[in-house]
Amino acid sequence: MSTFRTSFPRSADEAADALRRVLAANGTPLVVGGGTLAVPSLSRGELTPTDVVDLGRTGLDRIELTTHAVEIGAQVNYQQLLDSPVVTARLPLLHQLCAGITGGIQIRHQGTVAGALCAARPFSDAPAALVALDAQVFVRSADASRIVPAEKFLRGAEENDLGPGEFVAGIRLPLGERRAGYVKLKFAESSWPIMTAAAMLPGLVVLGGVARVPVRVVLPPRATAADVRAAVAASLESVPSGHRWSDLRAGWDYRRRVAPEIAVRAFIRAEGTPA
Repeated sequence: MSTFRTSFPRSADEAADALRRVLAANGTPLVVGGGTLAVPSLSRGELTPTDVVDLGRTGLDRIELTTHAVEIGAQVNYQQLLDSPVVTARLPLLHQLCAGITGGIQIRHQGTVAGALCAARPFSDAPAALVALDAQVFVRSADASRIVPAEKFLRGAEENDLGPGEFVAGIRLPLGERRAGYVKLKFAESSWPIMTAAAMLPGLVVLGGVARVPVRVVLPPRATAADVRAAVAASLESVPSGHRWSDLRAGWDYRRRVAPEIAVRAFIRAEGTPA
């Protein structure tokens, strides 16, 4: 493991200022939220920052219901979301995602949706679900704040929209009267997903793990399971070859073949939930 300095800012403003100071000193900062992805990478020497900015004391751990949305801070972990009556009642897709997070209670209490979004791993739970939810990402720096749709924030495999000195302070999830279903395919209980499917009905399924970024599949009105299979198959055929996702767990052709069925399972689950 490399050596580095660690700061523990007490607010989002202090975190932004800490990043500014590191960059001004020509340092290499690393922002750590829950640390479930960053800390193992530090231990393996895959990341070699000069400074770690730990968000753990910033107070960005709140879930707030507004008139038209639910806003979650960057430090809100999966267990908080799972225990939240607001999330259970108003964001069933997110609740289903959190209930199935791999890694057990330790990961649920430490891992964050914001961290998973920043990691931008195509096969992980968060990206496709956040795109299906039309999530908006609050990006902070010492100089400015901006809001980016999750679909644009995910720029590629393990590539996000953050610039130097920027970090994610929170996520806004619009409320709506739509039925939701989330399903993922994985080979073992403790493994990463092969692919994910997030259905928001009527009209939409978003696939993760089949391309470098989530694939949005628009469904016809009053869609049936057969319609879902056909729409998914057609959408995947249009994914450019350079954007198709393969890794050690499965090649793209396998993902292409199983995707329609996983999407249908998410569709059926959504049909069985109240709007």
